[in-house]
Amino acid sequence: MLSRRTVAKTASIALATSLSIAALAVGASKAEADPPAAPATSAGFLAPYYTKGDITGDGQLTRADLDALGAALGTVSTDAGWSAVSAADYDGDLSITATDVADLSRRLLYDDGPFQLLESDAVEMQKAMNAGVVTSVQLTQAYLDRIAAYDKLTDDTHSRALNSIITASSVALEAAAASDAARAANGGPRSMVDGIPILLKDNYDTKDMPTTAGCGCWDANQTSDDAFMVNGLRSDGAIILGKATLDEFAFGFVSEYSSYLPSGTSKLVASPYRLASTAGGSSGGTGASIAANLGAIGFGTDTGGSIRVPSSYNQLVGIRPTVGLASRDGIVPLALSQDTGGPIARSVTDAAIALDSVTGVDPNDPVTSGQSGKVPTSYTSYLDPKALTGKKFGYVASMVPTSGVPKRLFDQAVAKLTELGATVSPITIPNISATLNEGSGSTSEMKHDLDIYIANHLNPGVTANTMQGIIDSGRYVPSRLSTFNQRKVITPTQYASWMASHTNVINTSRATVTAAMDEGAYDALIYPSAGVYTTIGTNLRLSPNTGLPAVSIPMGQTIAADNSALGTGLGVNLEFLGRAYDEGKLIGLTYAYEQATKWRTAPSLYPALAPAAPPVSPTVAAAPASVEPYTVTVDDNDVKIGDTVEITVATTGATDLYAYDLDLGFDASKLSYVAGSATTDISGATYVDETGSGDLHVVHTKLGTSPATTGQATLVKLKFKAKKDGTATVTADGIRKIATDLTTSTESTLGSVDVAVALLDPAVATTDPLIEGNSLPGGVMTAKGGTWDLDGVTLGYQWLLDGLPIANATGTSYTVKKVDVGHKLSVRVTASLEDHADGVATSNKVAVTKFGTTIAVFPLKGKVNKKPGIVVATGALFGPKVTGAIDVYYAGVLIKDELVLNKGTAGFLLPAKSVAGSYPLKVVLHPTGGTASASKTFTFKVVR
Repeated sequence: MLSRRTVAKTASIALATSLSIAALAVGASKAEADPPAAPATSAGFLAPYYTKGDITGDGQLTRADLDALGAALGTVSTDAGWSAVSAADYDGDLSITATDVADLSRRLLYDDGPFQLLESDAVEMQKAMNAGVVTSVQLTQAYLDRIAAYDKLTDDTHSRALNSIITASSVALEAAAASDAARAANGGPRSMVDGIPILLKDNYDTKDMPTTAGCGCWDANQTSDDAFMVNGLRSDGAIILGKATLDEFAFGFVSEYSSYLPSGTSKLVASPYRLASTAGGSSGGTGASIAANLGAIGFGTDTGGSIRVPSSYNQLVGIRPTVGLASRDGIVPLALSQDTGGPIARSVTDAAIALDSVTGVDPNDPVTSGQSGKVPTSYTSYLDPKALTGKKFGYVASMVPTSGVPKRLFDQAVAKLTELGATVSPITIPNISATLNEGSGSTSEMKHDLDIYIANHLNPGVTANTMQGIIDSGRYVPSRLSTFNQRKVITPTQYASWMASHTNVINTSRATVTAAMDEGAYDALIYPSAGVYTTIGTNLRLSPNTGLPAVSIPMGQTIAADNSALGTGLGVNLEFLGRAYDEGKLIGLTYAYEQATKWRTAPSLYPALAPAAPPVSPTVAAAPASVEPYTVTVDDNDVKIGDTVEITVATTGATDLYAYDLDLGFDASKLSYVAGSATTDISGATYVDETGSGDLHVVHTKLGTSPATTGQATLVKLKFKAKKDGTATVTADGIRKIATDLTTSTESTLGSVDVAVALLDPAVATTDPLIEGNSLPGGVMTAKGGTWDLDGVTLGYQWLLDGLPIANATGTSYTVKKVDVGHKLSVRVTASLEDHADGVATSNKVAVTKFGTTIAVFPLKGKVNKKPGIVVATGALFGPKVTGAIDVYYAGVLIKDELVLNKGTAGFLLPAKSVAGSYPLKVVLHPTGGTASASKTFTFKVVR
C-alpha cells in the first residue's frame, strides 16, 4: 500500500498565503502538516423537537431522560425537585404525568414498527436500528442488492442503464457488522451516521477502494488512506458503501466517465426519472444513485455546480458548503479556488446529519482554519419547521427566467415562502454581472492542483501521473482530449496570474454580496438552481465565485400544463445562498420549506425489490375496537408465604394505545410488590410508583414513533411476594389511556383477583432429637434438638414420661425424679420459624432405674516431686456397694486401667510432678451389677 508522501511546493505556498482565500493548494505543505485527523465525534440528533425536555443535560433526548422523568412521576411545581424536571412538563399543567412521559417518549430515536427501505432517511434508519427492527448489516446488504439489481439494468422498461456506481465496496458488510456490535455494546449509535450506508463520488480517496476520478487511466489508484471527509464519516461509524460515477476529473455536467472501460470508450450516467436524460454532473452518479435509493446518503464535490446540478435534476437536496468548512485533502481537485465537498441527500435532515461528520480544521488544507468558532455542535439543531417565520429573502431579477417551468415554480415558491411568514423582494447587488460572468478556475488551475494531488496521494503504481501521461494512456473520455491538451500547457506564470485575478474577484464578490444582504437585512438570496435537465445562465456561479454556501432543494416538478417535451414529474430546484459559514441558517430555512412542500418524489422505475429487504416487523391484527374488556388474573392463587405470584392485567381491542396510566390496589398486609418486576408484551418503557401502602401507579409508554398498540394487549405483569397467610385481593382500579396524538380517556373498576396465602411447610428434622445423661433418680438428662432442614429455626422442648407431657418440664435438661423410676423418658422438640408451620420431632426413649452412682477422690493436694497416695470411693444411691473397676487419667494421661474396686474403693499412687500447679484428675467408673456407669473430673493441686 502507498504511504502518504510529502511534497513542499514553496512557490504555491507563497502565492496561496498572499491570497485571502488562504492556502488554496491543498496539501502543498505536507512536510510541515500533521496527518489528517477526523472531526470530533458528532453530537446526537439536535432538532428542537428532539431536544425539548432534555433533563439530563446532554443536549439530546435519550432513554436516560425518559427514565429520569419516569422516576419523577407525580412531581409537582411546589416540590423541591421540580426545577430538575420542569423542562419536560410538555402540557404545562405544573405536574409530571403519564402524558408528559408519553410526549417525551415520542421524541426518542426509536421505532419498532415496520421498516420500509425506500425513501427512508437516516433518522428513520437510526430509529429502526435502535429498536432492533433492522441492522446495519441488513441495510447495507439491501442497498448492495439494489445496486446489483438496478444500476446496470436494461430491459423493455429501462432503455438505458443508470451507470451510477463505479465500485461497490467488498468490505462494507464487515464495517456494518462492526457498527452493529458497537451499537449493542454502547446501547446506541456513536453518531447519526453510525451504521448508515453512504456513497461517495469517486474523487474522494478511500483506503479500501480505488479512486479513479472517473478516468480509466486511474483504475489502479488505490490510496493508502482516506480523504479527510471520509475519515470523519468512518470515525462516526458511517458505512462507505461504494464509489459513485462522475464526469471524468469532475469537469462537466453530464457525468461521462471511462473508469474500467475499454480504451477509447466512455459511458454516461442516466437520470432515474428519465433515462434518456443525463443525471447531471459532475456528481451525477451520486445524484442518480441516491435518487434511485441505491444508498442512504451521498457525497459530491462542487467547483461550479457539480453538487447542485445533479440535486436539481434528481429531486435531491445538495449542500455546497462555504469554501473552508470541509477539508479537500484527499479529494482529486479540479480548481481549489472553488472546490468544496458536500452532501447530496433525499432530505434536508440527511444533508444536515451528513455535514456534521465532515467539518473540522485540517492542517493539510489551511483554508479550513477559517471555520474555527463558526461550526455548531450539530447542524441538526437548526431543523425547525417554523424557521421561515419573519425571514426576508432577496432575489436578483436577472437570475430568474421570465417564462417556462423555472419561472412558474419560482413564483410558486415565492408564494409559499410568503404564506409561511417570510417576505421576498428583489435585491440590487452592485456589479453582480462581474461575479456571475467570472469564469471557472478549472481551465487555469486543473494542472497545478492535480499535480499536487498526484505528488501526495496517487498510488505510485499508476503510470498516468501527469496530464500528458493521462493522454498517453489512451484511457480517458475521448471527447476530453482537447481539454487535456488545452490545460496541460498552462504555465506557472499563467496560473499565478489567474489566481491573483480570480481570487480578487471572489473576495470582492463575497464582500459585495454580503454587504448587500446586510444592508437590506436579507437572511438569504434565492434563485432557481437549474431548469429541466438544463442550466440557467450563470446562476450556478454565484456560490463558487463568492465562496458563500448554497443549499439546493426541490421546488416542484413539471406538470401537463407546462407542455414540456421532456414529460411530467421532472424536478427543478430552488437555491438558497447565505453568508459565509451560515450553513446552519440555510439548513433551517430549507428544512422549513421542505416540510411545508414535500416536493420530492421517488423515481417509479426503481421500486422496492421483491422480496423487500431488509425484513419488516410483523404487524398485529387489530381486534374490534367497540369494547375494551379488562381481565385481572394470577398465575397461582393458592400459594404459601414467601412465594412470588404474578398478576396480569390485560385488555382486548386496545386501539391507538400509545401510553397509559394504570392504578392498582393490593392487600399490603399479605402481599408486597416486587420492585422492578413490571413487564408488558407491549414494547416500550414501564415505570411503577408505589404511591402508598397497597397502591401502585403503573405508567407505560411506547418509544419514539413506534406504532400504537392494536388488538389484545397485556397492560402489565406484576410480581408480588406473599408475606402473611390469609386471602389477599389485587384490584385494577382504573386506567388513563393516552393515544398517539396525546388525547386521553379514562375507565374505572377494571377487575380484581384473590390470592389464597398459606403458611410455609414446617421444618423437618434431618437428625432426630437425642436425650442422654444420668437416668437414675437424682440424675440429669440433657436434650439435643437434632438438626433441621431449614436454617434459623427456634427449638422448644417438652419432656415426656411414657409419651405424656411432664408438667413444667420444658427446658433442655431434666432432673430425674424417684417417681420416674420404672418409666421411660423422652423429649418432643418443636421447630418454629417465621411464616412456617411448626415442625415436630420426638427423641429416643430412656428407661429410669433406681440406682445412681457417686465418685469421690481424696486427698486432692500433693507436693512437688512426691508420689501422693490417692483413694477413690464410689457409692450408689439407694443401692449396695459399687463393684467393678475404674480408669484413672492424670493430666490427660491414662495411669490406671481397669483398677478393681474393693468394697467400692481403690487406692494408688499418683505420679510425681516436678512443677507446681493444678492438674486434671479424671475417674471413669465401669461398674458391674446394676449400678450406672459414671465419670468425674477433679482438680489435683501440686504445691511446693
